[in-house]
Amino acid sequence: MNAPVARPLGANDPGLSLAHDLMSGAEAIALFMFGDGSEPSRRKVYHAADKLGLPCFKIGGTLCARRSTILAWIERQENTD
Repeated sequence: MNAPVARPLGANDPGLSLAHDLMSGAEAIALFMFGDGSEPSRRKVYHAADKLGLPCFKIGGTLCARRSTILAWIERQENTD
């Protein structure tokens, strides 16, 4: 039997509040996606948002995204052949 896939704490939790699901800033998104908020990882986030369709939006000038939406997007990418 396969072990369940580990997900980041709170991700895809139906009871998760928007405040806990929302990430604000490329650094927070990079930490979630890559485990690293360094400049190269932030650049990857901006590239993914601009060229790869990473689901995100801006509040003012700050890039924001929802953890649950990014996980669903990644799962769709994995299932596309």
